[in-house]
Amino acid sequence: MKIGIIGAGTVGTVLAKTFARGDHQIKLSRHSGAASLATRRAEFAANVAFVEVAEALQQPLVILAVPFEQAPAVLAQVADYKQRIVVDVTNQFTADFKKIKTAPLTGSEVIARAANNARVIKAFNTIPPEFMDGHVDGPGKRVLFYAGDDIAAKKEFAALVRPLNFRPVNLGKLRHGGSVMQVGGGLGNTHFVQIEE
Repeated sequence: MKIGIIGAGTVGTVLAKTFARGDHQIKLSRHSGAASLATRRAEFAANVAFVEVAEALQQPLVILAVPFEQAPAVLAQVADYKQRIVVDVTNQFTADFKKIKTAPLTGSEVIARAANNARVIKAFNTIPPEFMDGHVDGPGKRVLFYAGDDIAAKKEFAALVRPLNFRPVNLGKLRHGGSVMQVGGGLGNTHFVQIEE
């Protein structure tokens, strides 16, 4: 699959490397342009290409790994996502780690409104970056909570992450699942390992 990643900070970088293990074609971008990533070429596998944000946004699956405050403007660069999947990895913090209030909407519902006609999946935001590659020190799989309003999109996402040593756990729709995963929710900043029996 062709996967566009918006944001090449800590989270975007880890996810680019993680999905590259799955033999996908990764299009990694950042706001300062593809050329600004050139010095980091040696960090990534050959199936990770550096592109402009506009190109990354056009991929069949888009991973949004930018600060929450910037996300709506980034997503608005595309008028119609035509039912493509957008994976929301954001957390509702400002740059100085103050919580951003979005009530009565969840953070992912805000993202879904900004990504017109996209099928939004909330995922990865409860896991610290050092565990986003799916690795486990010992037996088992890294539990990955996710939520979304489109059943088919969730099935596709779960199938995408299973081979990367994740145990995907469906938390339902963005309203409920997003609320427990976001900042202040019951699963915020938690991570688990599923031991296979």
